[in-house]
Amino acid sequence: MTDLGVSRMPIESSSTSNSVVVGANWYRFRPGEYLLNPHVMSVSFVWVVRGGGVLKAGGKSFKLVPNDVVRLPWHHKVEYQADRQNPFYIGTLHIVPNHSLESEVVPRVAHLAGDPLLEDSNRSGDPYEFLPSKAGISHGPARRIADLSRFAVERFTDSPYHEGCFRALATLILAENALWDEGADNPQLPAALEAMMSYARGNLSSTLSVGILAKVGDVSPTSAQRLFNAFTGAPVGAWIRQVRLQEAAHLLRNSGFRVNEISRMVGYQDPLYFSRVFAEEFGVPPSTFAHGELRP
Repeated sequence: MTDLGVSRMPIESSSTSNSVVVGANWYRFRPGEYLLNPHVMSVSFVWVVRGGGVLKAGGKSFKLVPNDVVRLPWHHKVEYQADRQNPFYIGTLHIVPNHSLESEVVPRVAHLAGDPLLEDSNRSGDPYEFLPSKAGISHGPARRIADLSRFAVERFTDSPYHEGCFRALATLILAENALWDEGADNPQLPAALEAMMSYARGNLSSTLSVGILAKVGDVSPTSAQRLFNAFTGAPVGAWIRQVRLQEAAHLLRNSGFRVNEISRMVGYQDPLYFSRVFAEEFGVPPSTFAHGELRP
């Protein structure tokens, strides 16, 4: 994780939470890329947007696929090994569980030897609070943590660092983390819905419709619409549009592809129409949308 160079807004005096988010970003691995972060001074959450690979931490090895979420305890060592054919593209979020309310928060996480933040007495946590573990999209707390973390990435990138906002967000995420073990027994999403969602995310450049996804899930178009409405809160078309634009935003920030290339990669054959739809969603055209690659 590198210094984001973001401006900072002061914490509101009403905030009382000791925990705070100090980093959130996307990271796209190159095929076969290996990455080691030996001293990560945070409670971290990693979720896979697409692709795959292996994550090792705390003596455990996790084979990761899209929608997997991994939680890592305070002060951990983590290794990433991206798949050679389909390398993973991940999101990461970092929380300091206990940060002095009297000291200014530096929005950065230490991960390498020699970093002065490793010795910062204003930051602390419990490395034995929980063990590294993995959960899928059917796991309620993990899914909600990933949703909150996606918001954190957008907020971290688009706006000045706001300590009060990120202390409140850390409180929400750690509250979900406290339910992690209980969430293991939560009912899974319907298999048909998981199949349809996985297919759509893996085929954004192709034509996607209710009929096509219904065949993938082996359900009727009416049932497909009902499942999406019930579990995502949106009809199929709106959900596909959202996923396509989110992927486009990720590519704009984390790749060297041109706008017209990204347009086709996410299923829009007309770059002008893509630019208009993108601007409606994010408020700016894709050509001026912020981009940059950070370390996980």
